[in-house]
Amino acid sequence: MQSIDFKAFTLINQFAGKWHLLDALMIAMAKYGPLLFVILLLYLWFKKSEDGKQAAILTVISLAAALLVNQIIGHIYFRPRPFVFHNVNLLLPKSPDPSFPSDHATLSFAVATLVLFWNKKIGVYTGALGILIAFARVFVGTHYPFDVLGGAVIGSTTGYFVWNLKPKLEFLTRYVIDIAKKVRLA
Repeated sequence: MQSIDFKAFTLINQFAGKWHLLDALMIAMAKYGPLLFVILLLYLWFKKSEDGKQAAILTVISLAAALLVNQIIGHIYFRPRPFVFHNVNLLLPKSPDPSFPSDHATLSFAVATLVLFWNKKIGVYTGALGILIAFARVFVGTHYPFDVLGGAVIGSTTGYFVWNLKPKLEFLTRYVIDIAKKVRLA
């Protein structure tokens, strides 16, 4: 299995460092792509509709749950990053964090999945952005493909479960929205 993972990694990472414009795009997506999701959350929150605010709150819950799962997995199973054992085209500074699962992919797919349930049209774009961020993490040499795939599965799964818990979380979303209105943040 690791052989397939490394072969796929090599296939993607071999193009890093060859074209400045492509490298700049992949570095930007790998590093700052998740900030686009933060902008989306702010948009959802400050949108006039209650369901947008509710989607933003559910997305934050999904993110927190997904990243908690990542932390637990990272403490149980530490997979070194590709640059530890292989000569790679590394375009970002080395990170000591575990390679599996990818936090960036997890975050991206937790948001994309929840947004897809909330609004299919916007969800398609967030899904595409999630795929681009996951691909960029492999391209720049910081993750193996199975790392981002694992992150995508974790993020999508938590997004799915949180969306399906929406009726049970209504009291919490309502409470947060009411508090935000009182302090004029909604």
